[in-house]
Amino acid sequence: MIEPRIDISTGFVDAADRDDYWRAATRPFYVTERAGRDVPLHGTISGTATGTSLIGETTVNSQNYVRNRRLITESELDDHYVVQAWTAGAMGGDADGVDFLVRTNEVSFVDLGKPLRASVRTHSQLTARTISLVVPRALVEASSHGRSLHGTVLTGTPAVVFSQCLQSISDALPHLDFAGAAQYENVVESLLKASVGHVAPEQQLRAPPEDLRARALVYILDHLGESWLSPTTICVALAVSRAQLYRAFNDDGGIAQVIRRKRLEHAYRELTTPDSADASVEDISRRWGFTSKPHFVRAFEAYYGTTPSRVRLEGRRTIGNPSINRIHRHLTSLSTGTA
Repeated sequence: MIEPRIDISTGFVDAADRDDYWRAATRPFYVTERAGRDVPLHGTISGTATGTSLIGETTVNSQNYVRNRRLITESELDDHYVVQAWTAGAMGGDADGVDFLVRTNEVSFVDLGKPLRASVRTHSQLTARTISLVVPRALVEASSHGRSLHGTVLTGTPAVVFSQCLQSISDALPHLDFAGAAQYENVVESLLKASVGHVAPEQQLRAPPEDLRARALVYILDHLGESWLSPTTICVALAVSRAQLYRAFNDDGGIAQVIRRKRLEHAYRELTTPDSADASVEDISRRWGFTSKPHFVRAFEAYYGTTPSRVRLEGRRTIGNPSINRIHRHLTSLSTGTA
């Protein structure tokens, strides 16, 4: 099936409902509030899914954003980034202890697994405009050696080239069927790798996060395919007690649930990727740390309510990333169909 396009606009909502509507639309990413008492929220989001990512355009007026630990847990987007090419306006704030400011003709990187406080500012009555990309962490950090780019700003010629390329992709996607759009995944990956390579070393080689939950998530993602990965091995590697580790993931349902969920989501993504057509279900299950195919199938059915084989047959016609799929459903449920 061809996935419906996201078309959201406060301009087609009753004035009395616009603030609530925009807060709901942006809720997977931020808790959004007015920049001033007399500045009602307004904005637009248009976008298309490419399989494991969302690409589109956003416009907003001046407004404030907060991404806190509760929202990080609720949105289940902690393994993703929002990468935005700013073609108008600016945004500045605190990215988990990193002060940043991104301006017109620059590109910002926001890790959705980390807290953020930011404000978008526009001149006069104009709006800020971005070409936005919601993409798995692995694609963003592949060229930064796994280091966080949260709060990083790409500037100069590399930022302009990135913006122009992303704009071209965004313009092309609405005219393609889903299979055609999915082929742009490789283009996006190459674009990200080339762009991250221009980020200054002092920006991308920050010290590992001090927050235990963030440190544990980095370790989990680095070793997700290892069958020996467990709460015990994480405690040993990070030199913390089981009680400390469990408290850090209490709001997530426990550390073991986080490991299992991330393994299942990576396996789901691979099952729906054309490049993995020749890999068996058992091969994929072992690649993501499951010790046997029956164990994997039971866990998969319990989490998704369907079998890996059925997902393989049907999933390639839908979004192949569960987190992106959830966001897509949320945003299309609010679409005004105005593009």
